[in-house]
Amino acid sequence: GRTFFASWQVRPRRRQSREARPVASATPQVQAGRKMAKVCVISLGSESAPHIAECVRQELGDRSASEEWETSKAPVLVVVVECESDGEPCPAARQFVRALRRSECFANYSQSIGRRAAVLGLASSVCANSAAQLGDGDKYTGASRVERALIAGGCTALLKMGTMEVELQSPEESAIPWARAVCAAL
Repeated sequence: GRTFFASWQVRPRRRQSREARPVASATPQVQAGRKMAKVCVISLGSESAPHIAECVRQELGDRSASEEWETSKAPVLVVVVECESDGEPCPAARQFVRALRRSECFANYSQSIGRRAAVLGLASSVCANSAAQLGDGDKYTGASRVERALIAGGCTALLKMGTMEVELQSPEESAIPWARAVCAAL
């Protein structure tokens, strides 16, 4: 079952005086005896990453936090990274890596809270033949760079980097199962 946290709300007493009493809230904060980790989902790219990141957010449900990565206090980051057709990181991913390297506060905070990170790499190939020509590892070089930058920035890997061939796989085939693995690892 679900466990609900108590929020404090002022309720009138019989004699018009007011006192604070706990009231059950419909927002689950604890599941199976442990606190649910909030997850900041980051989309790096402009074509398929926003849609796939939204699918991941939906799968995470209440765990997903709407925050900017620079100011996020979430103990888990999930990063969806678009890779160019040659496997290199998209411009947003390159900018993210540069910003991570410059941010001393991010690294210090991530280390202090034991922040974990998970990366989903999105490769774009026109057809299965062009996808096979690059090879599995090379298609996701950009996502690997983001993952290495997160680890250098004080995070630890939550799970192995996920991969998705955008034109050849639907979100249900790879992104959703990967998001479920993220949920299970929390």
